[in-house]
Amino acid sequence: MMAKCVRCGCEFDVSSARRSIGRSYGAGTYDDYYPNGDVCASCATMEVSADVGTGEEIMELMGDSWDDD
Repeated sequence: MMAKCVRCGCEFDVSSARRSIGRSYGAGTYDDYYPNGDVCASCATMEVSADVGTGEEIMELMGDSWDDD
């Protein structure tokens, strides 16, 4: 069954989007971000990759000097 992306309006296969995001960012990532299954793989990739990139940048900036106090 084809769904319609709430962001860009394209029709997409939810299972295919889940597999694509899962291969790139880990199983369950698509459902963590989009529990309703309403975002295509292309739009999901833009959001998830930005979040991952931001997290990597923060870790790089903080290095080993993180103090949990």
